[in-house]
Amino acid sequence: MTVSLRDARASADDRRWIQATYPEYLEELAEISHSGTGVFPIFGEHGPRDSELLARWFRDDRSHPIVILDSGGPAGFALVSRPLVPARPPVGARPADGTDYRLAEFYVRRAHRRRGIGRAAAALIFSRFAGRWEVSEAMGNTEAVAFWRRVIMAYTRGRYDERVADGEVRQRFSSVDLPR
Repeated sequence: MTVSLRDARASADDRRWIQATYPEYLEELAEISHSGTGVFPIFGEHGPRDSELLARWFRDDRSHPIVILDSGGPAGFALVSRPLVPARPPVGARPADGTDYRLAEFYVRRAHRRRGIGRAAAALIFSRFAGRWEVSEAMGNTEAVAFWRRVIMAYTRGRYDERVADGEVRQRFSSVDLPR
């Protein structure tokens, strides 16, 4: 197993792969919640607007769509987002909550799970986008909560903060100046 990342904006094939895989991701979220996907619409619910949901990933300069590769082949995807800052922020200003990056989406296909691919991909993403991070999971998605607690604990060596708010578990940490 060799895990790597690829900027999905660089390839139309990667974009198509994410678009084809995204409904699978939403179906899994619906299975977990037993009542739809929560804040995410069920794929097909908005008809022609479905393609617009993903198009924003590739159009917004605050979004970084990534394909997760297992031995060179696509195994999953992630979306790193940078929060909005005020219209005229002071030089070097951060968003009000101090977060530089959020892991907006993260998905590894079932066939690639339980082999360390998600853990390795997360570490690569956190290191590639050095700064202050927030990762959040729905409280009801107990597998995701357990996964991210393990991954972030190992990556930060316990140097992170966790809060529960609005039905989500949120971990915050910095990916810079971590002991290696």
